[in-house]
Parts: sequence; C-alpha cells; structure tokens
Amino acid sequence: MSSPRGRPGSRRKRGPARIAISDVDLSTLNDPLIISELTETQNRSGRFRVAINGVALGDLTLDFVADSGVREGKTITRFQGVEMINAVDRTAVLDKALDLLAVRARSSRDLSIRLRRAGARDPDISWAVSRLAAQGFVDDAAYARGVARAKALAGGVSRRKVITVLRQKGIAADVATEAIEATLVDVSLDEYGAALAAAEKRVRALSGLEPAKKRQRLYAFLARRGYESDVVRRVITEVLR
Repeated sequence: MSSPRGRPGSRRKRGPARIAISDVDLSTLNDPLIISELTETQNRSGRFRVAINGVALGDLTLDFVADSGVREGKTITRFQGVEMINAVDRTAVLDKALDLLAVRARSSRDLSIRLRRAGARDPDISWAVSRLAAQGFVDDAAYARGVARAKALAGGVSRRKVITVLRQKGIAADVATEAIEATLVDVSLDEYGAALAAAEKRVRALSGLEPAKKRQRLYAFLARRGYESDVVRRVITEVLR
C-alpha cells in the first residue's frame, strides 16, 4: 500500500514549480483600459510590474517597456492589452528559465523540457530559449564540452559513452562529436588506461566466479560503458592473465 502524502516513506516525484501564467481576462475590464501601475520590481533587475485598471498582470522586460512605449497612466487598446498579457507570460517563462540555469548549465533541449513540464507554452519556450541563446546563457557547444570534460576527468568512461550521454541530453551529433574531440586533446583521455582502471576495480567483485563466467561478466561490464571491442579484449587479457 502506498504511503499517504506527506508521511515518511512517500516517494512523490517532484518536477519544476509551475510557472505563474497570467489569468487576467480583459473582457471583464471596462473601457478605457489604462495602465494603472508600472513600477520596477525589487527582486529581479530589468523587470517592471504592470497593472491595467488596477488589476495586476505580472512583470514585463525592460526592452518591452521601452519598445512599446508603456508608461503609467497611458490609455491602451484591447489589442495592446492582449499583447501586454502575452509579454507578461513570455517574461514569466524567461525568468523561470533563468532560475533553472542558475542551478546548473543546461542544454537547450533540457531547458525546453523543464519549461514545458512547468506549464510553459511552446511559442513562449522558443522565444525564451532563443533569447537566452543569443545572450550566451544557453550554449549547447559549451555545455557539451563541460559535460565531456567532467566525464573524462571522472575516469572509467569511453568516448562512445560520452557521446551517448550528450545525445541523450539533446546535443546534436556534430556538436557532441566536436566536444569529445576537443576534450580528448584537452585532457589527453586514454581510453585503454580508463578501461583498464575500471576493469581492475570491477574484477575484484567477480573473484568468486569461474574464469569463463568472470570473462563474460567483465566483457559485458566494459561494453556497456561504450569501450570498443578491441580495447575490451586487450583489457580483459591484461586483467585476467
């Protein structure tokens, strides 16, 4: 029987907090529509809290405020009101993306998935990710190099395995290949040495098996880590001689 919510032992999987999308219905507001508030927010730079006819919409980016000529006391059309609500929603998605990136670097695909899980709409996700990429906050190539370097320095990993990990994170094949090639040069990754170290550690756990079974288990262990068959055979010969 599953554990009741909130009790010890509960294993609920938690995703990103939901994005606060504007739920203001302009049809409930009487004409004229007037920007009743436009004040700079205190907790995030470059954001302005906006309200129409006393109803708070949310935050706008500084560039939207500048480009659209928004100002307190200005009368706007209903079309402009809709555009403002859409801009508030995009800003909420952008700020959620920035919060996710503040925790750790992410690929554009990973970031998009996280935003979708948090309730963002696809057009707003595309806008936010494109904006962040243009500003250098999202850089799939730099992200791929960072992951590849971390995996290589951790040891016990193959070139193929690193590329597989990067592809699973949504990195394009050419970007993943370029990242691992750069890493091989940067950290002088020795696949044979890494495989040998991993095998020597693993073989201790297989000491109770008969030789044929031990060889089979060790081969499968190294193959799952993406080492080429010739490397695997050389390592097994060295370890089990």
